Amino acid sequence: MIVGHGIDAQMISHVADVAKRRPSFIDVILTPAELAVYNARKGKHQKEFLAGRFSIKEAYSKAIGTGIGTQARWQDIEVLPNEAGQPVMVKHPKQGEVNVHISISHTGDMVHSSVILETATSKITAPHQLDVIDQAVISTRRPAWIEVSASAIAHNITAVRHLTGTKRFIAIVKANAYGHGLTQVVLAAQKANVDGFGVATIDEAIWLREFGIDLPIFILGVTPATYAADLVKYQLIPVVTSEAWLDELINNMPQGKRLDVSIGVDTGMGRIGIRQKDELVRVVAQIIAHQQLSLKGIGMHFATADQKDTAYYQKQLQNWHDLVDDLTLPADVWYHMANSATTLWHEQPTLDTVRVGAAMYGFNPSGDELATDKLIAALSLKAALVHVKQVAAGTSVSYGATYTTSQPEWIGTLPIGYADGYARQLQGMYGLLPDGRRVEIIGRIAMDQLMVRLPEALPVGTVITLIGQAGQETITLEMLANRLGTIPYEAATSLAPRLPRKLVK
Repeated sequence: MIVGHGIDAQMISHVADVAKRRPSFIDVILTPAELAVYNARKGKHQKEFLAGRFSIKEAYSKAIGTGIGTQARWQDIEVLPNEAGQPVMVKHPKQGEVNVHISISHTGDMVHSSVILETATSKITAPHQLDVIDQAVISTRRPAWIEVSASAIAHNITAVRHLTGTKRFIAIVKANAYGHGLTQVVLAAQKANVDGFGVATIDEAIWLREFGIDLPIFILGVTPATYAADLVKYQLIPVVTSEAWLDELINNMPQGKRLDVSIGVDTGMGRIGIRQKDELVRVVAQIIAHQQLSLKGIGMHFATADQKDTAYYQKQLQNWHDLVDDLTLPADVWYHMANSATTLWHEQPTLDTVRVGAAMYGFNPSGDELATDKLIAALSLKAALVHVKQVAAGTSVSYGATYTTSQPEWIGTLPIGYADGYARQLQGMYGLLPDGRRVEIIGRIAMDQLMVRLPEALPVGTVITLIGQAGQETITLEMLANRLGTIPYEAATSLAPRLPRKLVK
């Protein structure tokens, strides 16, 4: 049974700068055995080693719930490479009590670490690299993967900032960052200097805190007020959706602790939030008067900002003004109203804060209804051929024998299927060879594999692009969504966690 979990992220260059300014820092962090390994390495590898040991020891201290201090000192934790060069925790304060599973991964200038503690009698095998908390199995060695472009995310954030003139940018990373990969997107968004993060659930928010995020984290969905202690512990910002919920939160608040909250106003979305002016006035007054609460934000959500007909959009905007304009709110409150569609196609209802998901990832929130050329898609889906064969005419392929060759053909197998979020309905779609030529997906898509018709014999390992650009050709999320009769959001979030995510330039 897992009894502790800690995640940490550090910028390698920052750790190296500290070591340069304060040489004693190295002796504080590294044990004598680790120092010997450090001294044997040079340049980049030396810096990566120091940052990795600093990060993994921070992650361990978070896993035991204390932080670095009397129960877990730097010299009490030792991580050395084994014969294969993999990091192994050979010494730690809980030795004999728990099994420890660790991961240290480097991406560009970032190192991120994970420590899982499990009861010594547990037989659970920890994953090699943890991207989602308590994710039991994540592939890291299969030749099918997602690439997330850090430069595309940075471009999209900058484009929205310039387009809107906003003061603050909240990056929405719910649902595993819209399927793109939470670790990868958070690192890219941090580097692009966002002002806060938005998630749907308290567990997603806790993940961010344990990963090392210290920016404001807004929870956009309803959090049961019974989790008030966790909200306080991790300093998360829940949404107040009713007077009754606020009363329950106050009843569950730990004594002497403070919490920032945000108010959700329902102007016509019809999901959650306060709809009546008198209730809103009472909620604002109660938050401001309560010594343990602070009003951090107030927001709403537009239902039709991605449509050409703006009548309902204008109705919601007027409802907002009627409900909010004459409230007496703190001067530093964050007004967050604009979703991706609002930032792209409307005059901004407020220049204070935007709350952006889809546009940050570079896909069009409206599908084909409204055009935008300001975004760059951040996600690519790729797989490498694992088997290539030539078959005779009359050969059937995959379940149900729905495809039969009419002439000799070269058939390639890709290790990806509907369990990865590449749906069965995409039979007849195509992938792209490295030079941009199309290869049709033939036969039924299976749970873990699919087949493509090749133009000629190609070597095993040839990369096929299923989403993204190859040569002069591009396959977009919108194209897959149109074929599936859905929206890009669903196509992206359906991509399974077991697909490895790689942050690329």
